Amino acid sequence: MRKHAILTLACFGVLALTVPCAAQTAEPPGTVSVAKQPAPQLLAPPQMEAALPAAPPAPSPAPPPAPAAAAPDIYVTMPQPMHMDSMQAVPEPQAAFSSPERLMDWISSYRKHRQPSRVPAAVHAMHDFGLFADEEKAWFCTGFIAGVLGTNPKDGPALVAKMFPMPDKEQAVIIRAIAYSGRPDWRELLEKSSPRMPLRRPLIDDFLEGRRPTLMKLPLTDGGSPGIYALWGYYVATGQHEPVVRIMQALQWSRKKEDGNFSWKKVFSGWGSDPSAVEKITTGGTAKWTLASYAERDRELLDLYRAEYARQPETIAKPLKDVIEAAQDFESERIRKDQFGAIEDAQKQQMSNEAGMSKGATAGSIAIATGCVAASALGQAYIALPCVVGGALYTGAAKLAH
Repeated sequence: MRKHAILTLACFGVLALTVPCAAQTAEPPGTVSVAKQPAPQLLAPPQMEAALPAAPPAPSPAPPPAPAAAAPDIYVTMPQPMHMDSMQAVPEPQAAFSSPERLMDWISSYRKHRQPSRVPAAVHAMHDFGLFADEEKAWFCTGFIAGVLGTNPKDGPALVAKMFPMPDKEQAVIIRAIAYSGRPDWRELLEKSSPRMPLRRPLIDDFLEGRRPTLMKLPLTDGGSPGIYALWGYYVATGQHEPVVRIMQALQWSRKKEDGNFSWKKVFSGWGSDPSAVEKITTGGTAKWTLASYAERDRELLDLYRAEYARQPETIAKPLKDVIEAAQDFESERIRKDQFGAIEDAQKQQMSNEAGMSKGATAGSIAIATGCVAASALGQAYIALPCVVGGALYTGAAKLAH
């Protein structure tokens, strides 16, 4: 029995050893077994590697705000240095003043929103838009720049430095603006700026040595219209009354078309007796029209006109009364037509004189253009049209006469 039991246990042991071996060889590869254990262990590393790139997205919610916040900083801070650089170069005027109209609008509202730091950019824009190439506009711009320099004693030198570079020809605007500014140190400022303008030394010396007058001493009798433009520019920048009162002095040469007390034949009987007669009439017409057109938009000027009316002699008070009435009724166009007619009559008197005709026609063209600068400076673009048309008509009349 004992031997039989031992044999039975031995058989069971052999059977236990053979069954796993058979199972190991007979099971299909897709079933789970001990031998398949390494397979998941081999797949684990790729899953880990795939999880590594996916891990940043988990913390990525925190980083994205950081880049998103940093991006605006980049876009905000980068333009600022470029903007500051452009303030000292030419691109800034293009960005700040995209057209001559916007430039003139900014100039006309300068006193209400004083920004002297932008004036150098405006000066470059004046040059870029060709304002310095036109005599009338150049003198108006000169007066405006002079007014800014005169009312900013501390910032003046820095403002002048930023107005460069400027072509040699147009540097005359800066030279005159410094001399016309009325600053106590205008001579020192002009001398300090002279190294930037070596080719304009003769003009600089003329002002320093007194051979050329300052703004308030500009003669208005002989070709005085440019001086009137400069005086208006100074007023627009400062609001001071002195330049306006100075302009009023030219009213004594203004004439009405129907003025019976004025003899055109006497004026045009000979150019040799008074070669500046036409310039005087032109200057008087320029003063009368611009005084009226400016007061239409700047009503404070009417108070000044009324106060000066009682102080002025009759030769000035009489035309000044016409200006007051036209301005308060918004009828400056009537003044323009009136001056146009006066110049037209003067031209007719000169039609028979070949040499005088050319001078009369030129004077008429200048007189009709007088309101253009004043109109542009105050945003009155509608006034500029008849100016141009009037000038063209006079040119045509001159050609027909020949």
